[in-house]
Amino acid sequence: MKKIFFLILCAMSLMADAQSLSVGQYNIRFDKAKDKENGNGWDTRSAGIYRLINYEAWDIFGAQEVLHNQLEDMLDNITGYDYIGVGRDDGAAKGEYAPIFYKKNRINCVKSGHFWLSETPDKVGSVGWDAALCRLCTWGYFEDKNTKWRFWAFNLHMDHVGEIARRESAKLVLSKIKEMCGSEPYILTGDFNVDQNDTVYTVLTASGALNDAYSIAAHRMCETGSMNYFNPDYNTDSRIDHIFLSSHFKVRSFGLLTYNYWAPVEVTPEKVKATSEGVEGVTLHKSRMLSDHYPVEAVVELPRLRSTQDWAQYSYYSDENKNAENVKVVFMGNSITRNWFRYRPEFFKENDGYLCRGISGQVTAQMLARFRSDVINLHPRVVVILAGTNDIAMNQGYVSIEHIYENIVSMAELAKCNGIKVVLCSVLPADRYNWSWEIDKQRAVSSIKKLNELLQAYAKKNKIPYADYYSAMIDENMALKKEFQEDAVHPNKAGYLLMEGIVQKILKKQVK
Repeated sequence: MKKIFFLILCAMSLMADAQSLSVGQYNIRFDKAKDKENGNGWDTRSAGIYRLINYEAWDIFGAQEVLHNQLEDMLDNITGYDYIGVGRDDGAAKGEYAPIFYKKNRINCVKSGHFWLSETPDKVGSVGWDAALCRLCTWGYFEDKNTKWRFWAFNLHMDHVGEIARRESAKLVLSKIKEMCGSEPYILTGDFNVDQNDTVYTVLTASGALNDAYSIAAHRMCETGSMNYFNPDYNTDSRIDHIFLSSHFKVRSFGLLTYNYWAPVEVTPEKVKATSEGVEGVTLHKSRMLSDHYPVEAVVELPRLRSTQDWAQYSYYSDENKNAENVKVVFMGNSITRNWFRYRPEFFKENDGYLCRGISGQVTAQMLARFRSDVINLHPRVVVILAGTNDIAMNQGYVSIEHIYENIVSMAELAKCNGIKVVLCSVLPADRYNWSWEIDKQRAVSSIKKLNELLQAYAKKNKIPYADYYSAMIDENMALKKEFQEDAVHPNKAGYLLMEGIVQKILKKQVK
């Protein structure tokens, strides 16, 4: 038992790492036909924008001037993102979007919406005050999938003409933040069309509700302003693209990213030779801008996250646990177990006393920490433990196979100490983890195989039933069989039906 408590303490120590979030802001310049005449067409510069976003890999970022065709292009070419937002002209797909993009593997959008920057913010396409065009603010309420920490994000593009419109838009956004966010953290990104010396900027920063990430950053790299007019030689101190934050955040670093790309220049061989000074393989290119704006980014820290977060997610099933009666079997696990209930709710309803206690994204250390709350205190006859794949995917960082195994064994021993029978399950086959690029096929396959061998040997030695899903669901390429696959890791309905057949044979003998 001492070993078990030690492992729990080690698991909880994972919370000590400071949490950070990378936030981006980027006006990508709308797909304007006339730009092509000057060599700045979307088709020419878009590939560089995709590379920039994929390289920086912001957790969340706001964009402006995104037309529907550009939105589709971005979703096809930037890796791992989803978005919220609508076209400003019709509240659907017409006109420029002010979308918020977010990393799907880390962040979940709880709810979202938008309002127009006008006297009638709920009126589709409304033009406010003295603005030249209708303008939109997109908002979302987001949740970190691992920590369950929640925050708000707003993204806008203020008018380029109307001074009154910009001032009143700032007031409108501040009132919406106060109304919607309460005491929760929030982020505001945008092309404000005003710099740090403008009175509208002061309306925002003097409100007490917003801090400029640039101003409070511990480290800063900002060698020019955020507008470049497609001219690589243009330099200014005027920043009109901003990231504002609530007081919950500290800012580790702020950067204005002066990326460009190189376009070939038509010159004579003699000029190339004269320029290269005898160096072979030299060609002449011209520096071109990816947009008429530079992107800005901030890496923000939440120093109070550790004291307010439910790392093990004890609260996830707390209400259901209060009402649980006559529990026969608890299925303990991660998203594979959780999705079992979503795909096959009748399995749990038809088998009276079967409870799902899977939580998406969890590693074995988190399951071990909540094992008492979600299993032992429910007094089931049997617990079915299916765990380990998220540890292999490094959802919470690297964990050795031996430590994953020990976490699972500790859950089994805790159950036995409390008179609960145990069914250990093999980890399902997987040849990749789409959300974890560090884990290649060889590592995924060998890690799953090794963990399953350890679990099967432990089960045999201790006379614990072993549900071998792995052998029934693996194909010749060591992957999850296509007919059972929702994706490379998660089973579909047919997969769950197969798993039910395997585990039910065991449970009929165990539940008496």
